[in-house]
Amino acid sequence: MKRMICLRAVIAFLTASFLFLNVPSLYANETQKLDINNATVSELVVVKGIGEAKAKAIVDFIKSKNGIKNMDELLEVKGVGPKVLERLKQKFEVKPKE
Repeated sequence: MKRMICLRAVIAFLTASFLFLNVPSLYANETQKLDINNATVSELVVVKGIGEAKAKAIVDFIKSKNGIKNMDELLEVKGVGPKVLERLKQKFEVKPKE
């Protein structure tokens, strides 16, 4: 009986630890957008419709302009249309320079 109570206490502690320590960091990735001006190829290829070549073209375009001021500028990149741009806007944004 004492083992069962002890086991339940350990499970409760581990569950509480997970909820209070890990969940906020998991949600942070979903709610915080990345700065498109600092995006890497590996971060961009996660977006549906962007392969490695298109991701590299986006990174090169941003570097050539010394950063972009508006996400809509990405429409100038070959292969980035309105649908891809909307998907990019879900994960990325232009953040002010610090």
